[in-house]
Amino acid sequence: MTDWTVLAAYPARIRRKHGAELIDTLLEMAGPTGRPTAEAKRMLMIDGLRERFRPPVRRPFALVAAILTLLIGGAFGAAAGSWLGALTYATLPEAIPLAQQVLPGEVTGSTYGHNLSAGSTVPAGTDTAAAAESARQKLAAEGWRTGPLLTGTAAGGVLDNTHFSAESEGVHLTVYAYPDANGVPYLSLAGWPQRTAAYVPLTVAGALLGLVAGWLTGVALTHRIREAGRPLPGAVLTAAGLALTIPSALGFVTSLVRYLTVTDPLGNGEVLHGDGFAFGPTIDTLRALDLGEGWLLSPGDLQQLWIFGFGLLAIAAIVARPSRHADREVMA
Repeated sequence: MTDWTVLAAYPARIRRKHGAELIDTLLEMAGPTGRPTAEAKRMLMIDGLRERFRPPVRRPFALVAAILTLLIGGAFGAAAGSWLGALTYATLPEAIPLAQQVLPGEVTGSTYGHNLSAGSTVPAGTDTAAAAESARQKLAAEGWRTGPLLTGTAAGGVLDNTHFSAESEGVHLTVYAYPDANGVPYLSLAGWPQRTAAYVPLTVAGALLGLVAGWLTGVALTHRIREAGRPLPGAVLTAAGLALTIPSALGFVTSLVRYLTVTDPLGNGEVLHGDGFAFGPTIDTLRALDLGEGWLLSPGDLQQLWIFGFGLLAIAAIVARPSRHADREVMA
């Protein structure tokens, strides 16, 4: 444990104001041997780390900002951890070849990221229940574990359906057969990967690391703003950055809770990071909360806001330069 490691444990604001005193303390601890003991260095490092976690006192705005940054950091860490967990998911089969094996008629569809979707429009008068049963038997013959054939109803009969689910090698499929979808029979196939054993531990680990990083960032930023020559611009930018980031964080956490707890109906629209890293709500989450069509912000907007929010927080840290008075304290 070198002397510079001990000094590095203290935040910059402490080194700037009391760097000379810290060096003098190390020299005093050296004693006749010329070097501080490992125990003395350890005590100084613990004290330095404690200072990194200590927010400004008697500053309500600073405390609120640090807490919000803590929560945002935890949400972002959970998003990073869950994204890493999603990398362990099974690879989905190609939609078109799979649909051609089990669905009647001409099929369309695609596999992209963690989403598989395909559909088939069949001639009028087709018995869609029989077509669904045929698809179930074909999947079973290919080694898929299929569930029972079920029926669903909806007001007006537009979305009345027959459906079943199937699983194989970490992939979940659902097949729905609609006797009347905009006037014609229609069969749809959707698929998504099942969660692996690594997903939840990685998500929890990411959340814990994010909480620590968020608190440290919030504390450092609020101290920097407090010591700035002109603290108001930094405070305004910080407030704006937090305001832009909170909707994305809240939306992601809501979607994460749904993804981990909702079992029926759970569709491919609930799967997080379907097209790569995402920090915001899924489409199905907004629909479940009646915040989808016609709402002020779309899922894409909520997955972009945090980028601008983080950018404003970074600008706030740049704008909040230490005051000349603080610089004079260092020179003195």
